[in-house]
Amino acid sequence: SPEQAGLGGLDIDTRSDIYSLGVLLYELLTGRTPFDARELARERHERILQVIREQEPPRPSTRLSTLKREDLVAIAARRGEEPERLHKLVRGDLDWITMKALEKDRTRRYESANGLAADLRRYLDNEPIAARPPSTVYRLQKLTRRNKLAFMATGAVIAALVAGLITTTWQTLQASRNLAQARLNAYVSEMNVAQQALAENNLARARE
Repeated sequence: SPEQAGLGGLDIDTRSDIYSLGVLLYELLTGRTPFDARELARERHERILQVIREQEPPRPSTRLSTLKREDLVAIAARRGEEPERLHKLVRGDLDWITMKALEKDRTRRYESANGLAADLRRYLDNEPIAARPPSTVYRLQKLTRRNKLAFMATGAVIAALVAGLITTTWQTLQASRNLAQARLNAYVSEMNVAQQALAENNLARARE
């Protein structure tokens, strides 16, 4: 962990184990460690410690997106997923959970392994995770995924109501147009009768 690689003699506690769990989770998701082991092997010991202390690893989804095609296919096959789907599956909540476990500042990591496990359980249950900044849109997305059938049924009912409202409105407008046309036709007919009565000098009929 960064504090173990530090030079200040900081007391080490269980949050160092959380970092190790984050490394393990990262490797489970991507098939790679947060820092390229081959690159680190070429560095001096002091440089390796500096990288661990100061350098931020790429997010798991970012690491997957930069892998060679054949490597991505192999990793996806071992996890029973399609290569294109694996990147989308990891992006989002799993990124946030992993990176919180790998925080340089241990006060920003999970307090315990139970905290990390609880967030992973929330992810599996389509509940909002603690590692991600809360937002109304995010919480609504999670609520929708948890209650997909209920939302689909509600959506179908709303769609039926909207369709019924549109149909009724159209019929009402059509009836109004028909009534207006009928009144216009009646007016024209009466004006023709009046004009004919005037032509015959029948003023009483014209007034009628």
